[in-house]
Amino acid sequence: MDLLPLVQVIAREGRLEEEMFLTTFLLDEAKHVEFFHVLTHEVAQGGDLEGFHGESYRRIFYEELPRAMNRLLQDPSPEAQVEAAVTYNVIVEGVLAETGYHAYRRAAEVVGERGLGLPGTLEGVGYVQRDESRHIAYGLYLLSRHLAQDPSLWGVLDRRMDQLLPLALGVVQEIFAAYPEGFPLGLEVGEFVGYAVDQFQKRYRRLQLARGQGLREIERIALEAEG
Repeated sequence: MDLLPLVQVIAREGRLEEEMFLTTFLLDEAKHVEFFHVLTHEVAQGGDLEGFHGESYRRIFYEELPRAMNRLLQDPSPEAQVEAAVTYNVIVEGVLAETGYHAYRRAAEVVGERGLGLPGTLEGVGYVQRDESRHIAYGLYLLSRHLAQDPSLWGVLDRRMDQLLPLALGVVQEIFAAYPEGFPLGLEVGEFVGYAVDQFQKRYRRLQLARGQGLREIERIALEAEG
């Protein structure tokens, strides 16, 4: 799985608590794969979804994500860790996944108005999103820790976020573009592009705050979030 190189880096650094958390992170991701497999193949009775993988999706998931994560196998530097965490935790989870969960809820609202409730789907998506919120929080902690230890890493982080945001928005736009006569259920692309931008800006602002915080403050915030 994409996360394994980061787990190995954190383990080699002797960060036991983070390593233990990341093992639960891996378990969560395995459960999510199982849930969405059941949802798409048994509930929705869908087939191959690669037809929905547009150019931006392929750039992120076929190129940028594996490249950033696999780089850690040879280069465990703080710079490589920052690029990996931005890619995985901020963009893939914090922007794209969060926007996807919003889409599930909005679609459920529309079909619910038409008399078709989706309580099981929404409950499952809610559990997945709960897990992902912990994953995103860890990524923000990891990035904040690196910024506290070396403020010059902001340049690496900022460039990576600037590089990936257009691709993330492209993923959303290309899904809607696949329906030139209008997206099913009457949903509009602007709503979801706006939601994705909001998620990006929320994480960006949090990381900007971390630039002025020391390591003790970062640790304190992380402990309070756990409580």
